[in-house]
Amino acid sequence: MEKIRPLFIAMTPVRNEAWVLHAFLKTTSTWADFIIIADQMSTDGSRDIYKQYEKVIVIDNNNQDFNEAERQSMLVTKAREIANHRDCILFGLDADEIFSANYINTNDWKSILNSNPGAVFWFKWAELSPNKKNFGDSVYYPWMFHDDGKEPHSNYVRNMHSMRIPYPIQNQQLHYVNDFRILHLAYLNMSRVASKCRFYTYVDYQINHRSVISLSRNYRYQKKLEEYPIDEKYLNYGKRINVLNEVDTTSKKFWFDEYILERNSSDLKKIAKLDIWDNDFIETYNLKDPRNIWIKLLHQYLRKTQKYKSTILVRAIDKVLKIMV
Repeated sequence: MEKIRPLFIAMTPVRNEAWVLHAFLKTTSTWADFIIIADQMSTDGSRDIYKQYEKVIVIDNNNQDFNEAERQSMLVTKAREIANHRDCILFGLDADEIFSANYINTNDWKSILNSNPGAVFWFKWAELSPNKKNFGDSVYYPWMFHDDGKEPHSNYVRNMHSMRIPYPIQNQQLHYVNDFRILHLAYLNMSRVASKCRFYTYVDYQINHRSVISLSRNYRYQKKLEEYPIDEKYLNYGKRINVLNEVDTTSKKFWFDEYILERNSSDLKKIAKLDIWDNDFIETYNLKDPRNIWIKLLHQYLRKTQKYKSTILVRAIDKVLKIMV
């Protein structure tokens, strides 16, 4: 008797992702049975785009603030409700992440199809470069879980950078996918990447009260992945889907920056010491730089030494600065 294929359920948080949604929904619809979108009050036309794809199920995330653990819990709960105790596999993907087109004919895809409840699959990003010709290979991330229906798997609930899937900490069914990649489209718009880094810097500071030195070291973007030419098989979805043409990289304003300004516009000096004051940010929103000369010098030091942050000398200086600032 032939084994019945599990349900494939994609779980995706969205807030103003119209720039990339068509690429995500067209490609994900080729393999997913359901695509659950936890929409956090999008205002950019994202909700109109959902209506064009029959596999999409929208749930409302009405929290005004950053709430990563809550939204992941919402997605998993809805996925299990849809599955209704049927065998299912949960895929945690952001809207700027899609399967490379060659997935369907790979041995790793067959392994996913034939996996057992409790199995966790780890994937690598292929981080597409702005020139749309190269990609950088990343480390592995756990983004797929053959649901075992057990609760709680509490290791996926964190206030930032939560696990996307609810797999148990003591899991022995770990699989590493090498035959295909998750295409990461974020770096096609570097202005958006910079904006998101500013956002994470601010949110991490507000939630976890980390030092401004550590935050800059964590979120100040520096490209470091070795690049390779994009393999044509990664993008060959057929004539109906041209992934790169479905992505809008022209935007210069992003909800990440607006989130920061909505909460601090009356007194930017409160967040002056955060290393978020890029020229593009200041000019795009016509801001007056709130930093004094000492903070500017600190930020200049952090940026100049970013590529040396792991050296003994820079780490020693950073340690002193954490005490002083």
